[in-house]
Amino acid sequence: MDAPIYSDLWKSWTDPDIPEFFNPTEFLLDRHAGGGNAQKTALIVEDVAVSFAQLRAEVCRAANGLQRIGLPADSRILVFATDSLATVSTWLAAVRCGVVPAGISELYKAHQLAYFLRDTAATALFTDEAQFGKLGEAGDDLPATLRKVIVNGEVPEHSSLSGRGIEVVSYADLVAGMADEATPVPRHRNDVTYMFYSGGTTGTAKGITHLAHDFILVPERHGPWWEYTSDDIVFATSKKYFTHGLWPGLLIPLYYGATSIITSAPPRPDVVTAIVEAHKPTKLITVPTAIKLLLAHFDEMDREPEFGSIRAVYSASEKMPPEIFERWHERFGVELMDSIGSSEVTYEWIANRPGDFRRGSLGKPVSGVEIRLVDDDGNDVTQPDTPGECWVKSRTACLFYWRKFDETKKTFQGAWVRTGDQLQFDEDGYFWFAGRSNDVFKVKGLWVSPIEIEAAITRDQRILEAAVIGIEGDDGLTTVKAFVVLRSGVAGDDALIEDLKARVREEAGGYKVPGEIVFAAELPRTTLQKIDRRALRDQEAAKQS
Repeated sequence: MDAPIYSDLWKSWTDPDIPEFFNPTEFLLDRHAGGGNAQKTALIVEDVAVSFAQLRAEVCRAANGLQRIGLPADSRILVFATDSLATVSTWLAAVRCGVVPAGISELYKAHQLAYFLRDTAATALFTDEAQFGKLGEAGDDLPATLRKVIVNGEVPEHSSLSGRGIEVVSYADLVAGMADEATPVPRHRNDVTYMFYSGGTTGTAKGITHLAHDFILVPERHGPWWEYTSDDIVFATSKKYFTHGLWPGLLIPLYYGATSIITSAPPRPDVVTAIVEAHKPTKLITVPTAIKLLLAHFDEMDREPEFGSIRAVYSASEKMPPEIFERWHERFGVELMDSIGSSEVTYEWIANRPGDFRRGSLGKPVSGVEIRLVDDDGNDVTQPDTPGECWVKSRTACLFYWRKFDETKKTFQGAWVRTGDQLQFDEDGYFWFAGRSNDVFKVKGLWVSPIEIEAAITRDQRILEAAVIGIEGDDGLTTVKAFVVLRSGVAGDDALIEDLKARVREEAGGYKVPGEIVFAAELPRTTLQKIDRRALRDQEAAKQS
């Protein structure tokens, strides 16, 4: 490539040596709890401080509990719960005793829960009392592999599960009387140690398998990139079943002896504001939707929010409208650092960082990660401002999709991971998002990316957010349709529609002007809180059937 896409930090980077056998919790907990950080706060959970020594003891009790109820090493436990001390402890306890945790959103319905249980062949399920009823709803769809259910809270009546030979125990009973020391089970650096699940926007959710070496490689790479220190207090608004919540908001801080804020509350703007003001995080890890809602919330507050503790804000998951960067910086004097990553590669692969960022761009490749852009003909893109599908090479890439042979072969091409993200780089080597491969469509024979149209629409101060899809008309031709969410107090009318069309025509081009703009109360979202354009396309297809 002609552009300098790799930074000096990237060029000087060498991955650390990884022990052949180790347990990740030795790096996350033992080395801190056994030294000068023993009484330092590891977690702030619902306003309660938990020291490294206390967290390690709780994880050991949970690990002993998992072993007592008969979970063997290399079996799987599905974690279907909101964030809490019990959830974090159970996830880490599984890793400590060699059980593989797979986290999913508690927002999934009963039939979806049954799918994840079948797909993982999980021996155990950890869930909240509030979600327990979904097991009963799943009924005969529950797989025979499920033998244990751990409930965070009171155990509801469960005779139907008992009749199937499934033992149900509360988390409190799981850890009661257990020793606060548990010998960590050694894991080979190439053992599958934990799993994510894809959001399912492009089909059935896929199990993403990851290896023990991630627990060293990811923090070692991202720590210098985003300047993590033991003095940090980190708040990630994303839940910990999501890579953008788990790694920057829990595992990387633990690795560096920093403090993580954990809450079961949804990331509503009033909740986020209260947490930031109460606990003074230095790093805020979030997504564009949360930032947009925060800014709208600030406009309605009768005072200025107290966000002075925040020294860095890192965002990912969706394209950030340009005006959001400007409004945040104008208000707080802090840059929003955008980035892009995926569960398949464990965490971010391109990111802005302090001292090396370009507002609106995704940044440059993270240390240890190689990037290619590939055009429709399979050739490498070598010139600036030319879109191509991003391929990523990293030791932290997924080993394989669990029980998904064909999907594995499509996504993983030798050492490279096909991301499905269309990117381009500028003359200075900064990458820019152009859209998802499955979201782009052709109008009048020309490719259209929803991102460009959405950006033009959301530059209007009356618009909170927008989503664009292509729809097929009665004549068989594809046209642009936009779904628009208005800011509070704004009325949607024909005049506004014409204003938005004129803006798109001016900024993006005439053939990209939406044939139809509809006002919506909200946009559909995936469990990862990304705008779900697939749901909008399905909705439109259903109208035509």
